[in-house]
Amino acid sequence: MVPPTATLDGHPDDLYEQAHATRERSRLLVAQLQATQRRAQENWQLIQAAWDHTERIRAQHLAASTAPDRLRRSAYARMQARLASMPVIEQAKGIIMAKYGWPEDQAFDALRRVSQRENIKVRDLAARIVAQTATPGNGSQARHRPDSRAVVSLRAGHTIPRSGRPAAAGTDG
Repeated sequence: MVPPTATLDGHPDDLYEQAHATRERSRLLVAQLQATQRRAQENWQLIQAAWDHTERIRAQHLAASTAPDRLRRSAYARMQARLASMPVIEQAKGIIMAKYGWPEDQAFDALRRVSQRENIKVRDLAARIVAQTATPGNGSQARHRPDSRAVVSLRAGHTIPRSGRPAAAGTDG
């Protein structure tokens, strides 16, 4: 359709120009909308890819962590570990108490101090003392009376003091 070129008051030409301009704006808006939709789709794909990557990392982390690692994070698991390590700590305290005639709190304090000085866990230190004391081949006395080397010398230069009080860090009593 060819637009009219002449009108009595000039209105149809203006309306034609306005319609033409509106169609052009409409085409631009459609192009902008399509570009925005493409960008939104690309962003959504990036978000989905990041989410999938995060889920894969999480699954790998869970698969890589052992059951004790997962349990260690819970209060219940920490309580179970404490209960499991209590007997060996009590045995080590008993060995120290028998060897030196110390009361229970002093024996534990000695264990704690050596643990800190050696940078090993109290339960590991206690297990080492119990194992060294109960090791066969130290004679029959080793089963009944603690071997002083097992209690006193855990590693060269680090000892549980022989005196009535635990030694300060760095001393060998």
